[in-house]
Amino acid sequence: MKLAERLLNTGHEPTIVEEGEKRAQTLASELDALVIHGSGSNLDVLKDANAEKTDVLAAVTGSDEVNFMACKLAKEAGVPRVITRVNDSQQADMFKDVGADVTISPIDASIILFERAITGPGVYGMLSWGGSEADVIEVPVDEGSEAAGKLIEELDLPGLCTISLITRDSELVLPRGKTQFEEGDRVILAGKSEDVISAAEMFRKEG
Repeated sequence: MKLAERLLNTGHEPTIVEEGEKRAQTLASELDALVIHGSGSNLDVLKDANAEKTDVLAAVTGSDEVNFMACKLAKEAGVPRVITRVNDSQQADMFKDVGADVTISPIDASIILFERAITGPGVYGMLSWGGSEADVIEVPVDEGSEAAGKLIEELDLPGLCTISLITRDSELVLPRGKTQFEEGDRVILAGKSEDVISAAEMFRKEG
């Protein structure tokens, strides 16, 4: 429901497929969205939801079997982008084999989140793709850090890490080579996990 609310608030038009009848009724009464009662693993239900005309299908149930079938049917229907929850991360390759574009394991994501929080204090808003292959993190520019007062082009960033965005006083700043970091900026880093975590050190207070 939270995902649907966020999509609605950002101007999207989600269609929700819910197998539980009472839950479907609740969603239909509380959300300004089309709610279909049924299983995403059922082709007729996906047809009722106009899956073949959708831009993205997200399979987010607690059942890998249902999510797998939803992904398979969606790809066969021509859905251009399919995102799925994978409860057993060992089955991620199986989902990719049927065309899932993004697989998300809540357990693996939680483990990585705790690992990053333990080993990298001051790191926020973390996401991870492909297990530990790639990360997107947000770090503040601390007073006295290596980055404070420097231009982006003056930082020796690891090869597979890039600065994607800077937030300053609630305003977005597009990063360019001549962009200068200010204390209190919040910086989004993206790239290979090890390189991103290494780069994050440049934004922390030295000593």
